[in-house]
Amino acid sequence: MKTNTTWLMGCGLMLSIAGCPAGDDTTTDTAANDSSSGGTTMGDATMGETDPTGVGPTTGETADSGSESSGEPPLECVGIGGAGADGDACTANADCMSGMCTIYTDVPVNDDAVCEASAVDCSTRVTGTIFDFVTDEPVPGADLVVAAALQAALNPTTATALVSATSDASGQVDASSSGPLMASLGIVGLASAGGYYLTATGLASPNEASAYAVGTSIHDIWAVPAPELSDWSDALGEDDEIAADLLPLGDEGGVVGLVRDGNRQPIAGATVASSKGMKGSIIRYLNDDGTFNPDETSDLGVFVILNPGLGEEFDVSSGGAVVGTGTAGSAAGAIFTLIVTAP
Repeated sequence: MKTNTTWLMGCGLMLSIAGCPAGDDTTTDTAANDSSSGGTTMGDATMGETDPTGVGPTTGETADSGSESSGEPPLECVGIGGAGADGDACTANADCMSGMCTIYTDVPVNDDAVCEASAVDCSTRVTGTIFDFVTDEPVPGADLVVAAALQAALNPTTATALVSATSDASGQVDASSSGPLMASLGIVGLASAGGYYLTATGLASPNEASAYAVGTSIHDIWAVPAPELSDWSDALGEDDEIAADLLPLGDEGGVVGLVRDGNRQPIAGATVASSKGMKGSIIRYLNDDGTFNPDETSDLGVFVILNPGLGEEFDVSSGGAVVGTGTAGSAAGAIFTLIVTAP
């Protein structure tokens, strides 16, 4: 098996300034699966030499006694300080004084989202919905492991779980870390379920240094069906420009992407290109009949990236304009996603 340890971010690890859903929490949209600002590098993206678990200082090390007794998040917590009080409607974590808006879908943001109190120990709360990549339907009973991005890129099957959850009957997950998280690159959600290949979705990047906000930025989490992934690998294997050691998808890494609009509908006629003109990656677009073309998205809006460079940036264009930018890569043993939502 070929070892591929390049990385992916999109409106899941690095968020696109133009291509992420309204209501994402970061001002430069550098969070963890739909697209990138290009400002984050891999660096030494382990949890830090003194904190290999990725969980930062405990409550006693980060919060003063006044914060704990009042029930409010300590001032040291990242991401707090918006205008909304607990119970107020919100569309992003930044809307809330607590820094926590109960968002479970990115596009559109669920209309019952409200501000809620966040943990006094600066734990990061992961809220979202696991969706079938092909049908866009929620996946109940899926297991989610939240891990440091670099660990997931090196070996997604053995990455340390910072947060674990199982989706409910509506496909939703809601779980928190045991203390603040520290990871310099980002955190990803690794989703698995019967009939699905292990799928990595970026969830957040650090807001300050290696510290994470009290709520994650990305809430659409994906699971790619294994039969379709196998069929796509077979179809790509007919392409003379694709080396045999880049397939099958998943086992040898790779990225599956989607270009969609604000109503979650796929966009036809979109194109993906390396932002800096790098030539090593191979981009193909899924046709309605299950074959692939080298030109543009079909009505399905789906594309595949094989052999991306280390932290390679891609522009996604539609209607003659760039609608999103993502940093892509892959890791053997998982299929990574890149979702771009056109404004």
